[in-house]
Amino acid sequence: MEVDWGKIMKPYPKRNITLPNGEEMIVYSQGKDEIEKVADVLLPNVKYHADLFDLVNAEIITELYLWRENREIWGCPAASHFNLVGKVGDEIVGVSNGVLRDPKVGCSLHTTTLKRGLQIGAYLWPCKLEHYFDVLGIERLEASAESAIGGRKLFATYGFTVMPFPEYRSHFGTQLQVMTKEQWNRIKAGKLAGERI
Repeated sequence: MEVDWGKIMKPYPKRNITLPNGEEMIVYSQGKDEIEKVADVLLPNVKYHADLFDLVNAEIITELYLWRENREIWGCPAASHFNLVGKVGDEIVGVSNGVLRDPKVGCSLHTTTLKRGLQIGAYLWPCKLEHYFDVLGIERLEASAESAIGGRKLFATYGFTVMPFPEYRSHFGTQLQVMTKEQWNRIKAGKLAGERI
């Protein structure tokens, strides 16, 4: 199927979220011109092993570079890749990226933070879901938890369901779980923080 990704991939409408310490975080769609800057900011996390931050951040950097080179990202078109950035002032404090398998099916990739203890990942995750379902218009999101904290804090509380076929696994080997547009519509009011700018 031939897809015009230029018509499908819309930018995320900027969102302003107040963090627990009172700082304002702006969430927006990163452009390709920011790839090197974002990758450089993520590099220190490659040395932080707790909760698999090293693996997650190394994969995000790889995905950003695959996007830069217009190469497939885990079997998905590079043109369907997006990365949401959370910034406080001029400081990048978190990122959350994804791709689409096709115009109706999303494949969640990763979410990471650069400032711990401020729930930044918990704020970015629903922004990514909003982008998938409400902006890009997918019907189903496939995802898998790379670390135990992701499975416990995000997937279980958001109502993802495990796919009935255990052989369906992500590129990093963990079982795929699914969220539908209907599930998102039921929970988004209680999960999505902040206001659109």
